[in-house]
Amino acid sequence: MRILVVDDQATNRAILVWLLEDEGHEIIEAKDGLEAVNLFQESSIDIVLMDVMMPVMDGLEAAKKIKDLCNDGGLHVPIIFLTALEDDKALSECLDSGGDDFLSKPYNEAVLKAKISAHLRIRELTQQIKEKNTELTLHNSRWEREKSIVSHIFNRALEHNLSDCRNLRSHIAPASTFNGDILLSAPSPSGGLYVFLGDFTGHGLGASIGTLPIANSFDQLVNRHLSVGEIASEFNRMLLSMLPDYMFCCATLLELNSHGNSVQLWSGGLPDGYIIAADGVIKEAIVSRNIPLGIESNENFSQGFEVKKLEEGEKIILFTDGIVEAENPQGEFFTEEGLKNVFVSGVSDPLGSVLNKLDAFTQGAEQHDDITLVEVSGGKVSIRGDVIEESIQYEGVRWNIRFNLDVKDLQRANPVEEIMSVLGAQTLLRPNRDVIGLLLSELYSNALEHGILQLSSDMKRTEEGFIEYYNQRRTRLSLLKDAYIKISCKLIYDEEKELVLRIKMEDSGSGFDVSAIMEGAGEDSFGRGVSLIHRVCKRTEYMKNGCAVEADFPVNQKLNLDD
Repeated sequence: MRILVVDDQATNRAILVWLLEDEGHEIIEAKDGLEAVNLFQESSIDIVLMDVMMPVMDGLEAAKKIKDLCNDGGLHVPIIFLTALEDDKALSECLDSGGDDFLSKPYNEAVLKAKISAHLRIRELTQQIKEKNTELTLHNSRWEREKSIVSHIFNRALEHNLSDCRNLRSHIAPASTFNGDILLSAPSPSGGLYVFLGDFTGHGLGASIGTLPIANSFDQLVNRHLSVGEIASEFNRMLLSMLPDYMFCCATLLELNSHGNSVQLWSGGLPDGYIIAADGVIKEAIVSRNIPLGIESNENFSQGFEVKKLEEGEKIILFTDGIVEAENPQGEFFTEEGLKNVFVSGVSDPLGSVLNKLDAFTQGAEQHDDITLVEVSGGKVSIRGDVIEESIQYEGVRWNIRFNLDVKDLQRANPVEEIMSVLGAQTLLRPNRDVIGLLLSELYSNALEHGILQLSSDMKRTEEGFIEYYNQRRTRLSLLKDAYIKISCKLIYDEEKELVLRIKMEDSGSGFDVSAIMEGAGEDSFGRGVSLIHRVCKRTEYMKNGCAVEADFPVNQKLNLDD
């Protein structure tokens, strides 16, 4: 090992050289702190033995500079102070300046050698940890790239889902990046509507694997106009051939006829759905009468389905067990009984009422399972393409996706990318996917940096300030203990009957001066943040002293990033 001995007394240095060279160590000598810092920069040092009282630069200042050099290079080099000082304050100053230990003069040879051996072991362990961290960082980087590729494949597989059908509303809230729930919809050749809701065993990437063959074959089976039982049988055959024995898919498959007054239903394993009467109370339960997909051989598989009549104004509610098993902060489940209670007195908006009740129950508690809720409305099936027909109006929420980001999510590189992987799969949003992604990023940056971290953009007016801004951002973000950002994205018609993506973002910060932020919306603002938000959005409203903002983006406008 190479040891740097720093002492202004040649005799003291000679004693240490004599003691340590016998142990096979290479010794480099310095007569003051300044020379020690210079030698440390020029040589690869494993440990430093540092006197305290020296001319030119004392040991305390030299230790600080050496530790700064170690931190810049990601090194751990122990510093042992050699001192005749005995009072607690002096010894405390030695440790505060960056020292790792101290040894009193005159030296005890056995203690000196033992401390050097102990700190060299710590150095070796620290170096091993650093190497492991580098290896883990590399593996994590590879995993993030692979996850991004897999996420893209899943989103492309599911992006043919209908987002423009007045008979269909949904709420999707995955527990992680990959969703074990799957919701598919497509028009039937006769003008009706097919809907498939599935819930694979578990959640995350493992659970989502089974969604690919289902998604890829759904349109083909629908175009053959098979019955829901026949489609379920085809799905069962595919899953049996590819899933391990312990995996299966609970599912409900329905076909609503073109008049919207009759529906075929095949259900296997999902919690009971409900037919909601026009007055908002439960009319009838949709009971699961079959076993889940991927368990029974096709020879014994039941294709039997039920046919239900729907009266004017009636709706079908389907959901995965993530809703009934949602937990509140006390660890209690929402339960099917809790869901039924939503409809006891009747509701005008079944899907919205369930979500409001669920939010009030969970109180922001951690979500452990994927949640999907679907509402299918009776009445003539109306499926429109990307061109909106002015003669047809629908005032309800077409779909609603919510994301709750906690401290761990905020400290990740860019959670907006994962949010866009969900939003970008929606048919009507694809033409403006890049603009919506930039809009979300700007709203998120304002909520995080100005709302939670309380940073000021004035710092960015100089090059040094710009660097300091992001240094403070990184530091404050790493020290966060309790914070959140809630994001809601709804596809709705606004008061003027225009189809908009309504984005609401709320943070746990103490707010900020909204008027000051608005002043930065001119040409001299940094980037295109606030000015872009106001230019591409039809409406922008700040609430709760800047802790919440709601923006309406018209989905049918023609935009690109260079507009």
